[in-house]
Amino acid sequence: MARRSRKEEEWENHERWLVSYADFITLLFSFFVVMYAISSVNEGKYRVLSETLVSAFSGHPWSPTPIRQEQASRATTASAPVQLPPLPKIADAVSVPGQAQSKPTSPVAGKPDPDNTRLDALQKGMETLLQPLIKSGSVMIHRSGLGVVIDLNAKILFPSAQANLTPAAEQTLAQIARVLAQVPYQIQVNGFTNDLPINTRLYPNNWALSAARAVAVVEIFSAHGVDPRHLVAAGYGKYHPVAPNDTAKGLAMNRRVSIVVVAPQHPSKAGVDPIMAGAIDQRG
Repeated sequence: MARRSRKEEEWENHERWLVSYADFITLLFSFFVVMYAISSVNEGKYRVLSETLVSAFSGHPWSPTPIRQEQASRATTASAPVQLPPLPKIADAVSVPGQAQSKPTSPVAGKPDPDNTRLDALQKGMETLLQPLIKSGSVMIHRSGLGVVIDLNAKILFPSAQANLTPAAEQTLAQIARVLAQVPYQIQVNGFTNDLPINTRLYPNNWALSAARAVAVVEIFSAHGVDPRHLVAAGYGKYHPVAPNDTAKGLAMNRRVSIVVVAPQHPSKAGVDPIMAGAIDQRG
């Protein structure tokens, strides 16, 4: 038998990749098993935490004994979800400047509310003080949901298109300030104009004019003893009329300054717009 010239080629296994693939699949399966074990939650401990939070907010007693998983499952399916008590409103946490230490007072049955009594006395005192101006229609005083509102027509305070108080207006406002200095409530001074356009060097529009007039009144009050921490000035321009601007009477009525003595513990201290206190229907 003839000798072969070269060695016979060894047989090569072309399916060795299956071994590596099987090892990879096994490792991948083990990885997901470990991840699942780590992510599983102990429902018993979760239930104890939930009961602790509920008891802390509602004040109900709770048991520190851990609840078993089976009991927790039955309790979850049998009982409705626990409702936490509502959070306090923002209005309960905000106070009027100068009234931070005062607590809300509720009128006791059979006893008058001291704040209402003081505001009633303030309204009567202002009506007596400003009686001549009230008779002439230049001043209106009334009570609203916000407190005592004093509406002064701008014609008795400022020249047309100006924010400089006349000497007579300064005397009138000084008398009002002496009364307001005795009241420890927030005082909001709101300026309003009609819709006649204005464009001067100092006041390019009605908004600027109304704000400047409110500031002028606030400065007089501060100079005559009213606590500056109680004073607020705001300008609303032509955007809150109390009468149509198509008549001379309506134009005059809309040129006004409203002084609002805000009743304590009123929601306006939380940001409710106080301008509607002075926007009553004066057309009647």
